[in-house]
Amino acid sequence: MIKRTSVFLVLLVSVVLTLTTLTVISISVMSILRAYVGAESLWSKAQKEAIHQLSRYAGTGNDSDYRQFLARLEVPAGDRRARLEMNKPAPDLAIARQGFMDGGVDPQDIDGMIRLYRHFKWQPDIARAIGYWEQADIHMAELRLIGTTLHDSFAGKQPRQSTPDALAEINRINDLLTPLEAGFSSALGDASRLIRNLLVLGFGSVALLLIATSIVLMRLVARRSERLESQLRHSEERLSLGFTGSSAGLWDWDIRADTVYYSPWISQLLGYQDDVLNDVPSAFMELMHPDDRAGCRAAAALHFRSSTPYDIEFRLKTGDGDYLWCRSRAQVVRDEQGTPVRMVGTLTDISDLKAAEANAFSEKELAQVTLAAIADAVITTDTDGNITYCNRVAEDLLGEPVTALRNRALAVACCIVSETSGLQISDLVGPAIRGGDTPGSVDTLLLHKQDGRIVPIDCSVAPIHNFAGAIIGAVVVLHDVSDERRHAAELSHQANHDALTGVLNRRAFEARLNALISDTASQRQYAVLYLDLDQFKVVNDTCGHAAGDELICQISMILQQSIREGDLLARLGGDEFGIVLLDCGDSDAMRIAEQLRESVAAIRFIWGGQRFTVGVSVGMVALARGGSTLKEVMKSADAACYMAKEKGRNRVHVYRTDDIELTVRHHEMTWVARIRNALERDRFCLYAQPIVSLRTTAGDDDLPYAHVEILLRLLDDDDRLIAPMAFIPAAERYGLMSQIDRWVIRHTFRMLALPGIGITTCAINLSGGSVGDDHFFAYLLEQQRLHHVPWSMLCFEITETAAIANLAKAATLITRLRELGCRFALDDFGAGMSSFSYLKHLPVDYLKIDGSFVKDMLTDPTDLAMVEAINNIGHVMGKQTIAEFVENDAIRARLRTMGVNYAQGYGIGKPEPAALICMLHPSASATAVTTTGNQVVTRANL
Repeated sequence: MIKRTSVFLVLLVSVVLTLTTLTVISISVMSILRAYVGAESLWSKAQKEAIHQLSRYAGTGNDSDYRQFLARLEVPAGDRRARLEMNKPAPDLAIARQGFMDGGVDPQDIDGMIRLYRHFKWQPDIARAIGYWEQADIHMAELRLIGTTLHDSFAGKQPRQSTPDALAEINRINDLLTPLEAGFSSALGDASRLIRNLLVLGFGSVALLLIATSIVLMRLVARRSERLESQLRHSEERLSLGFTGSSAGLWDWDIRADTVYYSPWISQLLGYQDDVLNDVPSAFMELMHPDDRAGCRAAAALHFRSSTPYDIEFRLKTGDGDYLWCRSRAQVVRDEQGTPVRMVGTLTDISDLKAAEANAFSEKELAQVTLAAIADAVITTDTDGNITYCNRVAEDLLGEPVTALRNRALAVACCIVSETSGLQISDLVGPAIRGGDTPGSVDTLLLHKQDGRIVPIDCSVAPIHNFAGAIIGAVVVLHDVSDERRHAAELSHQANHDALTGVLNRRAFEARLNALISDTASQRQYAVLYLDLDQFKVVNDTCGHAAGDELICQISMILQQSIREGDLLARLGGDEFGIVLLDCGDSDAMRIAEQLRESVAAIRFIWGGQRFTVGVSVGMVALARGGSTLKEVMKSADAACYMAKEKGRNRVHVYRTDDIELTVRHHEMTWVARIRNALERDRFCLYAQPIVSLRTTAGDDDLPYAHVEILLRLLDDDDRLIAPMAFIPAAERYGLMSQIDRWVIRHTFRMLALPGIGITTCAINLSGGSVGDDHFFAYLLEQQRLHHVPWSMLCFEITETAAIANLAKAATLITRLRELGCRFALDDFGAGMSSFSYLKHLPVDYLKIDGSFVKDMLTDPTDLAMVEAINNIGHVMGKQTIAEFVENDAIRARLRTMGVNYAQGYGIGKPEPAALICMLHPSASATAVTTTGNQVVTRANL
């Protein structure tokens, strides 16, 4: 009987071992397939990043992008080297392993991947996956060739390759690689499913054999159960008494009788009646989760065979259908011959422990994924400053992989120096652990990389605490601020320099001149020159803006070459320049001014076969110390320049108050009188110019004149129109702009109140005087109350000069009106680049791109870049953009492609009388007030 039982036990163990072997094989094969899928994911990611870096390199020519491109190519290149080596009849497996490691494959998966490739590459699905792999490597080689060609072209080793052609070729390769990646994953999936089906068949066969063996064995054991029943009952009573009231349950398995005793606590734990868990072991196994049964049987068999401690964890099904995690520890009892006859163990509920482990794992995984996705370098250390972890960004920044950095001292792995003192920071972690300030919080730091480059960084350090609150290390975050510094420097330069000539702009010139004027303690003598080209308008009107720009650039170069080192040169306007001659007396200043005039007069500007003679009128103000303001100095220099023009042009005129003051005042007061007369007699008239959406899909806002800007003209005594630039300067100088603004608002509101008007958005310009007028907001409220114009219909435009001059009041006015529903546009944006630093303080809705950039953007790459930059910055800040001076369909199409929201200019529509526009709209009223405000025009009159 014992011999027969032993035979069946051997058979049972053999079946269990077979199941175990199949399990190990299945896990190994599936793990290897998952490793290939993981490698494909790394390859795909590297390929996408390589294409992204190469695309950037094609556009910027930045060597950093090229190096990043080459670094990303190393992943698929390593996999390719491994594949080529494995294809050889006698491969060098060390080369194959190194190739996979270069491709980022986990070293623990490499040997299995090599075995699968070598022994199963003939299998159809595997062979199909290899085919996709080989095709992808061919395309990656093409991508590398494109990168090399671009690099050589940028280095001047061969003709410059067209960037659009290179980008098109890169995108073509990217489109070819995507289906190959999907095909590779699909082929591996098919192979995985085939192997799974084969294993399921094998498992089924072995399971049937196991069931049959178990049935026979149970029959044999049952015959011996009667002899052990008395002993088992006695043992059960004893153990029951021992476990009564404890937090664990007892089970006692009589192996020969194949009966099991379960203490009542186990039934209570699982929520079953006592008769559910009978004395048959299979009943307990049926409650066990299917995935845990094989492990349980294997642990028991190993315990029987080698006396290895039986300590396993598994899930049991409860009465409500859920599964409960339990831990069982047991010991086998053997007879004199060493045969297991009994097994006694305990069962403990470990559900809370498992839940805690799962939460801890999830939190750790979330932390790892989060740290890997952060764009900054993240490094964790122990309390001694030794590195325990770093993300991919940290690897790139420090120039070494995490495997080389782990357990190294942070101060050794990276050399960080104080920018202020030039001393190396030997301990970044210690101050944070001790509760002090980290070096990065009080100083700017520089990271000295192994390749010799120095990278400015921001550094933050925080301690890491364990569950008990004790500090166990620190987390260090390094942020590369190179781009921010470079961008800030570029913006600072753009904000202070003229985009066309590169010299200082008016804002920077006036700021530096004001500093000189304000330095009352200085004894320095200096002179201010105001230069205005005499024949610039002739060149500009005859040959176009391109010729005018070229002339301005040549004049700027001549002036730079003619002034002394340390003198200031700026472009103040279209054809106006300003110069400050430092440490210069009156006679020397006059001599230099004459030399400048002669240098400009000597220019013979040739454009399109035409020759032009250019002169310059120079106004000079000699200053010593104190007694003047910036406004007075600029006004005096302008006046002197004006007198130089009045006296025949191409000459230098020195400002003297007793010489020109009355003349200038008389001239300006003449305009003041005419402006006041026009205000009293309604001699102003409103014009409107359309602003259209550049969206591809038309809507209500695309109707003719749905969105317009109100423009102003003045009628002289002969009813001839006078452009605003003729009278606006005098109005601004003598404080009349606020009255003009009120006239415009009053008559515009009266027009917008007409029933059925087709205008949905009406843009009205506001001057600096109105922005700074504390009573202007109340006037707007009163006009709206009188005419009931919807606030949402109004969009007010202010120039960047007016906004910056009254920044606080401008921001307040904009905020109050936007709260009512109005919108705001910042006009002439980008003309001096001064508004970039103030834009974040002005909550405007639109940016109007200055027309000086738009009109030549198709022929001038600098203007095109400026339009793109302003448009992109506006969109990043959540603002819509409007391009001015859109003179033709080509500019309009390019702006649409660029993503500019609206366009305005003669290519869209010329200014027309505002009342005429209102009446021509299909839904307009039959009667409208004219733009002069003192007549009535009907459709019958038109």
